Amino acid sequence: MNMTYQLDVTRKIRDQHLTGETVVLSERDNDCHGMVGCTFSSGTLKLARQLSKWPVGILSTVVTDSDVVAVKPQKAYQLFRAHFINCKFHGVFSGVSFGRSPRTEFDGDFGGIENCDFTDATLDGCRFFNVDASTLRLPEWPHVVLHDFNQRAHDVAATTWPGKLGQYMRICADQPESLKVSVIHVPSIAGLVACTEEEIREAFKKFGLVK
Repeated sequence: MNMTYQLDVTRKIRDQHLTGETVVLSERDNDCHGMVGCTFSSGTLKLARQLSKWPVGILSTVVTDSDVVAVKPQKAYQLFRAHFINCKFHGVFSGVSFGRSPRTEFDGDFGGIENCDFTDATLDGCRFFNVDASTLRLPEWPHVVLHDFNQRAHDVAATTWPGKLGQYMRICADQPESLKVSVIHVPSIAGLVACTEEEIREAFKKFGLVK
């Protein structure tokens, strides 16, 4: 594949402006291992990491008007040092956090996400911190979107839930104010909360989370 960008000795792209490129981020020797201090626009960013402890490596980088594709399911990391604008996400994201970190003393004050489309993605337990949720397009059922859910902690505690769903929902409500949106993928949590998808749907319907 032809490319116009340069990789440093650590196989990262640093301080470059990329337009119309396709970049694969993974831990493989022949792929790019990260982007640092870059702008990336009108391209395709493929996330293909395989090792759970390998960081995705998008740092102090702005990604605009691009497709962000989870070639392999992306699990359990934070994208607090990346800023996504007008991007469309594809693939499976599980336990991934987007936006600006609530702990800026550790993670800095760079990250963000706005005007992005997740309707073609699977979001399993993904969280969005310090964002304007009205600018995001989030997936519909079998996803359930929780907006500012810490404000409903009392309602959660007062509700009778099937199986272990109540315990799960209490954890969802016991979160900082900086967490603006959580997204639940119902097929992924059904076994965890010992409920059928239909039981979860009915419980969420009574609680006003789905129609």
